[in-house]
Amino acid sequence: MTFAPDAELPGLFLDNCNAYVAGCAFADDGETIAYALGDGRIALVDPETAETEFVAAHTGAVLCLAASPKGFLSGGDDGRVMLTSLETGTRELAAFPGQWVEHVAACATGRVLAATVGKQVVLFTGDDLAPSLLPELPSTIAGLAASPDGRALAASHYDGVTVYAPPRPGSTGNRLDGPGSNLTLVFSPDGGKMGLATQDKSVRVYDLENSAGYLLEGYPAKVRCLSFSSDSNTLWTGGEQAFVGWPVGAETDPATREALVFGAFEHGLLGTVAAHPVLPLVAGGFDGGVVFMGSVDRRGAAPLFALQSHRVTCLAWSPDGRLLAGGSDGGPAFFLRLA
Repeated sequence: MTFAPDAELPGLFLDNCNAYVAGCAFADDGETIAYALGDGRIALVDPETAETEFVAAHTGAVLCLAASPKGFLSGGDDGRVMLTSLETGTRELAAFPGQWVEHVAACATGRVLAATVGKQVVLFTGDDLAPSLLPELPSTIAGLAASPDGRALAASHYDGVTVYAPPRPGSTGNRLDGPGSNLTLVFSPDGGKMGLATQDKSVRVYDLENSAGYLLEGYPAKVRCLSFSSDSNTLWTGGEQAFVGWPVGAETDPATREALVFGAFEHGLLGTVAAHPVLPLVAGGFDGGVVFMGSVDRRGAAPLFALQSHRVTCLAWSPDGRLLAGGSDGGPAFFLRLA
């Protein structure tokens, strides 16, 4: 299989993976894109040649994906945690029969490789990446994220977030309050903040230096995606029929905080969002499979193209910001060369 250039948009390459695309990620050197598929395969794509190699990583659906210098970490409904690369193929790190591995996390420094199974975080440490189960949390884990430098790992659950800083075997972590059911979470690029989506259609932001948090409210639907700007001062969120960016810098007065909103799309909600790693740009995928690009400087966004699917399920930038990749629930996937 080879991704084919689009006839209308220069730099766009498309293909149909014929399976739900659960996630996508770039290798740390940007030379490989991985797509996690609902039929158990991981597609490894060379963005220079557009050629694809498939690896049968799981016996069921791949549920989650993260990139590290050691390879692509994935979890599946077969209860297995796998590490995959073009050089070494695929390797099983752990297996939990009868359970789902719904979340994995890694960082560019290679200091953290982690997964979740039920109420527990699993760390993979040492040269042999031996698995270590951390103590149970209050409920099934709903989100997992590693800080960019790997000095912290966070897991969301009912009534809060547990932060392991540093993440190491046996750690009980530090509990941050967050009443109710919580969902996905993300660290800021500088590691000083964390965003948490909640079940009650709001977003909680934590200042990790002070262990303090505050709520951002007013969404018509659950927020399922979060992404910090490259300077860590804006938190972009889904859950609206537009791009919504909240100022979260230290200089912002909480009493007068107002969101930056642009790129209204009347046909669906923003389901996935990804801030550019360098420039003041933000990409978003709306219901209906439409991919938008937004400019913070211009306070506007425009549709780039539409995938033949109901919704965009994932977006990811290459580390240098020259490539954008994504996938959808119906199988179509893409990558876009911006330079």
